[in-house]
Amino acid sequence: MSDPGPVATGRRRPSADLVGTIVTMSAVLGAFGTTLALREVTHFSTTLVILSVVLAMTLGRLEGPGSWRARGLRLATLVVVAIIARYVAEILFHHDVLGGVLLAVGLSAPILLRRLGPTASRLGTLMALPFVAVLATPAVAAPAEHDAWWTPVIAVVAYVWVVATTTVAHRLGLLSGPPSTPAPTPRRSGRLLDASARMAIQMLVALGLALLVGHLVFDEHWPWVVITAYVVCSGNRGRGDVLSKSLLRVLGALVGTTVASLIAGRVTPASHATVVTIFIVLAIGTWLRPRGYAYWAGCITAVLALLYGYYGTGQDDQLVHRLLAIVVGGALAVLVSWFLLPVRTRDVARLRTAGVLAAVQDVLSARLAGQEPDNAALRASQHEIEVIRPSWQMHRRVLRGSATPAHALDAALAVADAAADLDADAPRVPLGQAARELGNVRRALRDSDHVTGLTADLMDIASLLREASAQP
Repeated sequence: MSDPGPVATGRRRPSADLVGTIVTMSAVLGAFGTTLALREVTHFSTTLVILSVVLAMTLGRLEGPGSWRARGLRLATLVVVAIIARYVAEILFHHDVLGGVLLAVGLSAPILLRRLGPTASRLGTLMALPFVAVLATPAVAAPAEHDAWWTPVIAVVAYVWVVATTTVAHRLGLLSGPPSTPAPTPRRSGRLLDASARMAIQMLVALGLALLVGHLVFDEHWPWVVITAYVVCSGNRGRGDVLSKSLLRVLGALVGTTVASLIAGRVTPASHATVVTIFIVLAIGTWLRPRGYAYWAGCITAVLALLYGYYGTGQDDQLVHRLLAIVVGGALAVLVSWFLLPVRTRDVARLRTAGVLAAVQDVLSARLAGQEPDNAALRASQHEIEVIRPSWQMHRRVLRGSATPAHALDAALAVADAAADLDADAPRVPLGQAARELGNVRRALRDSDHVTGLTADLMDIASLLREASAQP
């Protein structure tokens, strides 16, 4: 089949990414400053300073407008898990094996919550954050005994700053809420484990292997193997997605680690210049994250290298070991994702296309009934396709001249964009025709294992909807 060419779809504005970066970094700097002020009085360890930054950095992507009850639940969950993660950090510092097992479980178990729906999925992501902070903390930054008393306080500090900055931004109309999480997809017949269970097992095994290989081969550099394995396995959306992300993330990590390690090796440990550089790199990474995995991976690993340099472990002679550890961690993650309970990328594309088409059908049904549709589900389903587009775009560049699922995904997004642009005065005749054709496409999709053959039909539906919007 020939390449039908690119399909025009609505994309996120760069200004929105810049505003999001400013809001996120405001929360990060606020939490960092508050934690430093508390540390001057209480003398807790710097591990809690790192915890405050990690929490504020990542909570901003989860927090949006919501009830105070929902926020209270998220805060309570965060506090409890932060306390648990603090004890895991202490165990990890004194007992490598037991601490490693607990860390792997802490990062893997929350993935299972995705099967329970959007709220549980968001809580699961929240639960993993304190364990990510443990993984990001250099081993030389030992936790202090009285950290346990201050861990929940720091979790509250980070959460309050995130809520404050995002609330102000929403009130001013600068931010929209984070994309809602669609309901979990039912398990396909013939499979004992759903996607969330398979991904949790993959993460657990990948982290276990990374811990084993890291300690046996790389000694004190073992965290770099584990961090890379975790980053590559996170958000596994199929074998092809893992492979493409691993290449981009490992490439970005190699560049980021090389540059940052060379800088850190020439800066005095505990230098204020290193701290300033860390926050600059975090801001750049946050801004560039929507543009590609490589940018984010490069910035985050650069931050880690700078952090190790801050603690006096950033010598140039360690660079080769770190780079090799990154490559090994990425390779382990890919091997596990491809051969242990693999999630087929084609299945993910089909299921997410089905999700966006179902949301479009709901919008059309509401318009035909003279009602105002709720576009939240439509936006959420669009986001779910957006996050898998990069791997399929890479696939399309490799197979030039052939139709690929990337074209169908673009066409599905074009249909969703056209449906979102419909107003209450849209004529019923083209809407009805589009709804009927959409029903036919959805039935064809249920009987197919892939989406490639639906591109032309989806483009026709998008054209019908655009014509309906253009008619007076």
